[in-house]
Amino acid sequence: MSEYPGQLPPDQEKTLIQRARGGDAGAMDALLSAHQDRVFRTALGLLGGDQEAALETAQEVLVSVFRHLDQFRGDSRFSTWLYRMTVNFAKNRSIAEGRRAARFVSIDNFASDEEEARPREFALERPSPRAQAAGGEMMAIMMSRIDELPEEFRAVLVLRYMEDRSYEEISDALGVPLGTIKSRINRGRSELRKLMADVMPGKEGTP
Repeated sequence: MSEYPGQLPPDQEKTLIQRARGGDAGAMDALLSAHQDRVFRTALGLLGGDQEAALETAQEVLVSVFRHLDQFRGDSRFSTWLYRMTVNFAKNRSIAEGRRAARFVSIDNFASDEEEARPREFALERPSPRAQAAGGEMMAIMMSRIDELPEEFRAVLVLRYMEDRSYEEISDALGVPLGTIKSRINRGRSELRKLMADVMPGKEGTP
């Protein structure tokens, strides 16, 4: 089984990569299809929820994979290579459009390092329509506030809390030392709590 839901088993992914490199169009299509949703979600978070921009960025990433798969050396996970590429494409789009890239994360997921080590409990019941509407409104506010964060905090929060990547994977994807990644995540979630204090009383300053 794969380590993350929706992720190809390592052996199957490796086989698809080898076949795709050999010109197997079906293998390439299967490889891209397996990762396209994940690439889109990451781009969506990095681009402040702009679905059109995220879709275009995701397409650019997948086209780049199609054209440059031979550049993947296998010294990191294939998903890590994709995350690095997605971050770069999203950053370039933001610079070209003269805007800062906002990120979406759930502030309720900002557990401390100690809390993240504890077993997590998940609600099984579907939220009511009213709860879903309230959540959508809060998401919009959060996405606008997170745009105010310094750039160094953004990609790490998306990869950690939106894509559930490990510290090590984020470090590899961004080419930043592990200790720096941990520091940025801690500081980033602390700063976001401050920015959200007026709409989420009691969150500011909590671990």
